[in-house]
Amino acid sequence: MQNDSIEIVVNGERKSVPADLSVSELLNALEVAADRVAVELNKSIVRKRDWGKTPVPNGSQIEIVQFVGGG
Repeated sequence: MQNDSIEIVVNGERKSVPADLSVSELLNALEVAADRVAVELNKSIVRKRDWGKTPVPNGSQIEIVQFVGGG
C-alpha cells in the first residue's frame, strides 16, 4: 500500500495531507464544515461548485475563510 502525501500551507500553517485530494476532499480531511466557507487556492477563489473537481497540488497555498453570522 502506497502512502503518498503532499505538503501544503493552510491559512499560514504547513500541513502534510494525502496526495490527490480535491478541494472538497481536503475540507473533509481537515474537518472543516463546507457550508459556510470560501476557499482560495494559490491566490484564486475556487467556486463551491468546482470544489469536487479542483485538485490540490503539492506546495499549494490554501486560505479557508469561515463566515460567521451575528447581529
